[in-house]
Amino acid sequence: MYFLFFAGVGMLGIILGLFWLKDVLRSPRLARFVYSELVARLALAGAAFSILGLLMILGDVFGS
Repeated sequence: MYFLFFAGVGMLGIILGLFWLKDVLRSPRLARFVYSELVARLALAGAAFSILGLLMILGDVFGS
């Protein structure tokens, strides 16, 4: 339950780190990778994991 939330937060943190690294290094190859469809899908999966994990945690806290 907590794993799903932290996995999503970790994925989003890594993607934000890649965007920051792209700006620092000014690498065209890294920029192409960061703006790729794969990274967009991973960001969507990370957001979904975070939301589902948070909902599971809230359900456990406010549930029975």
